Amino acid sequence: MDTSAIDLTKISQRGLVVGDINAPITVIEFINLRCPYSKTWFKKAAPILEPAVASGRIKRVFKLFDKPKVTLRKGNLAQHHLPYDQPEQAYAAIKILFAQQTEWGEQLNDTQIEAYIKQHFGFKLQPNQATIDLVLNEAAAANIQFVPTVIIGEAIFDEHITTEELAKLI
Repeated sequence: MDTSAIDLTKISQRGLVVGDINAPITVIEFINLRCPYSKTWFKKAAPILEPAVASGRIKRVFKLFDKPKVTLRKGNLAQHHLPYDQPEQAYAAIKILFAQQTEWGEQLNDTQIEAYIKQHFGFKLQPNQATIDLVLNEAAAANIQFVPTVIIGEAIFDEHITTEELAKLI
């Protein structure tokens, strides 16, 4: 992943925020719920980041990134149903959606995905358009093209980071 063209000054801490907003370390994660690489990152990071969030050491800012790629469209749809005003519930849903990504991502059509999310989580389409647009605009301005793109301080990486490298960053 070439990170040299990414402009960190164009990225805010707005998005789906999980953890103490005053935590000393911020992890910014541009992800798509249908992206298998985002899933790989999420699964790899969870054992390290979840305890750090629970202890108040870090906050995670999820930038749920709508991508035009056909294979990620269903992720865009799922993301639009997450309640940003209920971050713990949204995070719990993200965990399940990544765990069941193949099921809903390959077996369901758009209408069925909406029903699936309502049935499993009780979420309807959320009024998150301003944040969705913010993420798209920030990604374009910062030259972020791929999911996942993860930022901790000045470090920019993707799912290929080792757990040891991640642990050192936090």
